[in-house]
Amino acid sequence: MPVSTVVTQVDQHSLYTSFAPKTYRRYEARSMSTTPQTTPALTESDHKHKQLQCPRLPSPSENKKGSAKIPMPAEEVRQNKPAESVPTVTDALCGDVPKKSLRPEVLTSNVREVLKYVVELTPDKSHRVFHGVRPEEFKSIQHAVGEAGQISTKPRLAYDYDKHLLVVDMPSILHEASFNYIKDCLTLAIACLPYDRELVHPTICMNYPLKIRGGVVHPDMTITIMALEDTTSVVVIPGVGECALSQNRAHVFDKVESEIEAHPEAVLAIIVLIREGISFTSPQIDSIASKELRNGDDDPQPLSLDHFIHKRSAPRSFNTPIRIAEHDWCHVQSVEYFVWVKGDNQDRIDVRDTNPLFMAHGTLGPTLDMDAVTVMLERGVRKIRDSLVSFSRRLDSEADCSDLEVTPVTFPVVWRVGAKILMTAADLTAHQRYDLWHEECIRGVKRSHDDESYACTESEHSSSDSQASATISSQDSLADNGASSREGNSRNKCVKGG
Repeated sequence: MPVSTVVTQVDQHSLYTSFAPKTYRRYEARSMSTTPQTTPALTESDHKHKQLQCPRLPSPSENKKGSAKIPMPAEEVRQNKPAESVPTVTDALCGDVPKKSLRPEVLTSNVREVLKYVVELTPDKSHRVFHGVRPEEFKSIQHAVGEAGQISTKPRLAYDYDKHLLVVDMPSILHEASFNYIKDCLTLAIACLPYDRELVHPTICMNYPLKIRGGVVHPDMTITIMALEDTTSVVVIPGVGECALSQNRAHVFDKVESEIEAHPEAVLAIIVLIREGISFTSPQIDSIASKELRNGDDDPQPLSLDHFIHKRSAPRSFNTPIRIAEHDWCHVQSVEYFVWVKGDNQDRIDVRDTNPLFMAHGTLGPTLDMDAVTVMLERGVRKIRDSLVSFSRRLDSEADCSDLEVTPVTFPVVWRVGAKILMTAADLTAHQRYDLWHEECIRGVKRSHDDESYACTESEHSSSDSQASATISSQDSLADNGASSREGNSRNKCVKGG
């Protein structure tokens, strides 16, 4: 089952959910349901069905034609030479990473710039593309990000081996919340299935490195089934999920399409689109927010979450900005869910298909309308159950899956809870943006390399024009905001007014 955002190599810090202990007893899944009785799911044999009413899905981008790679902006691929010294920020970041794996020849200027971007949070940072990153540099970045304990937010990495392009997504609290509740519900649903715990092991991973044609991505959510006997290298991918917050909607559809093309066994795919009503910008230094939220003269300290949120000008709800001191800190306009389930006779899921037999669309906000999504997710869990059956028999032809095949399935979800989780995440996102802005603009903590491109050092230029370090393209614009709004809001400085 596919789900959507980008990640790095599997490591001990990866977040995943393990479904059940080694010993188990059979549960009746129906007894767990916390939702009212839903309407029966549509089946492929239903000839009379209501035409699905949902937004028109984006057509494949020009970059997708003839290729399963993630669409990236085209730009000259450049190389860079090894760094002669390791900067302080890299020492701080990689202090708990084995030194032998981050020797000076590995810490090139590309590697250092990516690590700086990852470790230095800013209020408006979410998504960047690094050009000219070589495969060996990408491996070093993967290792450093996986091992370093100084990174508060684990980035999602996507790498194109042919174009030498690295996409870094820094998921916000709001971004992560979009799948946390779905993960909990799927965990409960799958844990109730009586599969052989000593033969197969399903997990839901939030930071799983998924190979696609020509590259590696880290989806926001990946469902895996691993073999536990001698063939431990065998892994089935029955589901994926992605969330688009700082990316445009065409990009996230292309991305999920690439993931499914590489893993046609996926039976479930989920895309979540979170739209903010505004592209966030930090307050200017002479604004009302700067004066009212400074909180002290000699040694100003940021307001606590409780004090900050209680200053909001309107009650919490979707499509209402979190406005504090005449400044909008977060504004969740809408949250949409798209769910696809693979048909019995389909080679793979088609994320461009709006046929209600295979796809459901719903909104969590501003209007709660998730009935069709619930039905499709239940159907998706049944498909995952069938994947457990077929994979178990593939590993052991004598495996007894009779109970598993007939076990009823439900998806124990209460979408009102999911909506509250997202609104709480919006509050936390607003305070995080305020906290970072206060630290940088009020207390004067400076961030290094805050510009939108990284230039080579003088010594690197003199060595060869072809050995320039990576250029960084900022793509911080929100979905559907367009290039015009991005020009003024891509990087929010603290500028003193006249």
